[in-house]
Amino acid sequence: MHSHEQIPDSVSSHIYGLHCDAECSPGLNLKRDPERDSAARRFAQLGLMTIETQWLANFASACTRRAYAADVRDFAAFSGLQTPCELLQVARSHVLAWRHHLQTQGLSPSTQRRKLAALSSLLEHLVDEQLIPTNPARGVRRPRLESHEGKTPALSLEQAQALLEAPDAHTLKGVRDRAILAVMLLGGLRRAEVVTLRVRDFDCQRAGVSHLRVLGKGGKTRFIAAAPLMRDRVQHYLAMRGAEPQSDERLFVRMKAVRRHSGAGCDVNPQGRHIEEEGEFSNERGGTAQRTSTPPAIKPHTAAFERGSEGTQNLQINASQHSRRQRQAGTALKSAGLTAGAVAQRIVQPYLAQIGVVGDRFSAHALRVTAATLALRERADLNEVRHFLGHACITTTTAYDRRWSDENQPVSLLLPLG
Repeated sequence: MHSHEQIPDSVSSHIYGLHCDAECSPGLNLKRDPERDSAARRFAQLGLMTIETQWLANFASACTRRAYAADVRDFAAFSGLQTPCELLQVARSHVLAWRHHLQTQGLSPSTQRRKLAALSSLLEHLVDEQLIPTNPARGVRRPRLESHEGKTPALSLEQAQALLEAPDAHTLKGVRDRAILAVMLLGGLRRAEVVTLRVRDFDCQRAGVSHLRVLGKGGKTRFIAAAPLMRDRVQHYLAMRGAEPQSDERLFVRMKAVRRHSGAGCDVNPQGRHIEEEGEFSNERGGTAQRTSTPPAIKPHTAAFERGSEGTQNLQINASQHSRRQRQAGTALKSAGLTAGAVAQRIVQPYLAQIGVVGDRFSAHALRVTAATLALRERADLNEVRHFLGHACITTTTAYDRRWSDENQPVSLLLPLG
């Protein structure tokens, strides 16, 4: 999409350190440097990066990149753009027509605003690259939001307390889930932030107070003071799992990974019955089926005691193999973390249903909204809650406030009058 002038041979040969007469002379034996050739190819490939790829690379969040890329594709499909060069011909009339199209589609004002913002951001990038003189989307009015309050509901205090006690406290999976729910409700973490936590991120001492180190959106790190209940539950889970303190392992891992790492079979409840991680799973026909598993038979290494003089050598071999298996298990455990989808669908949603909280909008995000609402209800400062949630703008934090959606919550202010 860039228009570059032809580079003279003399200039290019000076840049790459080679002269044309030397290159073309068969009498000279020039040795090729593979590392330099690889770097040159990589440099050439980066130079061919499309302007859209360069624009998306400015966003740290993968979710933002996916959403903005989809929004721009929608605009291209609506406008009939066939080639990237046609994007340089976009006028204000195209943007206004697309805005009208989005309104007729019945999309929410927030979705329309995001799509228009994505297109405007790309066009602004073209201006920065001096490919177009002005941004045709600049100044185009976007739909007003009906309310600054979000649509995700918050749990009541009683529901939040019931959710914290929902998992079984007598199984390793239950202990893990109790710790996860405590981190989400008492720490206000996003589900994506929960799954990226490491063991070393827990119990970070700051001014003598235990904190949780969280890697948030945009690669920003924040520290959250660990509430006593959160600290106790995470410590209990790590102790049962046998995790090494301050290690690089994932803080919360899949149950199968724990069993492979520890050599254990299945979780066992107080009645001595085996407990699987998820209980039920979807089969190929869309129904559900009960998981079953049999603990693996673990045979002791006795070969070293069966062959007399070869015992020492066999012991060394067995020790070496055991050490290698431990290293492999440790590496696997580092990469055996939960996914954000698993936290939402296999942990939060089932426990919400267990306590009778159902509905499309009661999702994992509802726990984050609940944390913000309960903090504000306890007279926390709005700016403190903003830092607590990791918001860049305080307007975003106000959308998490559900205090006034409760009809029983009195609205009263103390004024210095009378």
